[in-house]
Amino acid sequence: MKYSRIETEIEGKVINANELYKQAQIWAAKVRNRAKINTLAFTKGKSGKYTYGSKEKKGKRLSKWHKHGEVEPKISQNLSFKVKEVAGVTEKIAFQFPRHGVFRAYGVGNGQPITGVTAKKSFIKRSPNDWIDEPINKNMNKLADIAAEFYGDRLCVKTHNAIIN
Repeated sequence: MKYSRIETEIEGKVINANELYKQAQIWAAKVRNRAKINTLAFTKGKSGKYTYGSKEKKGKRLSKWHKHGEVEPKISQNLSFKVKEVAGVTEKIAFQFPRHGVFRAYGVGNGQPITGVTAKKSFIKRSPNDWIDEPINKNMNKLADIAAEFYGDRLCVKTHNAIIN
């Protein structure tokens, strides 16, 4: 009995590593822009950059995290992302924002302590705001589809010696 070689042909566009990177950047930009829009709901608080402490104690520590004279930027103005690759393939998407963005998400901060994972109810002056997680969660299926298409195409090409049109 003779075996004949069957060649598999992939029709349509195959997503390669470069296309995956581009689509991941587009996805991350969309999520970042939605998160920036969410920060517009923060109507109370800082109207601009906030400077800690006084100029007389310049360079000395004000707290565990801040020095006197350190400038704390608005969240919306310092929200960015990075698409990271490992061995030429998109591996991770990271969103970066000022540290106080986490406190804003939990609804805690100056004089509003947190215990465990939740804020103490009697001290809450702010309400939690899911400003960063909400756009990520709403768009997660789109990112999963992009990754599934990339890895599915890659599997077909490697496993079945597929020919790409």
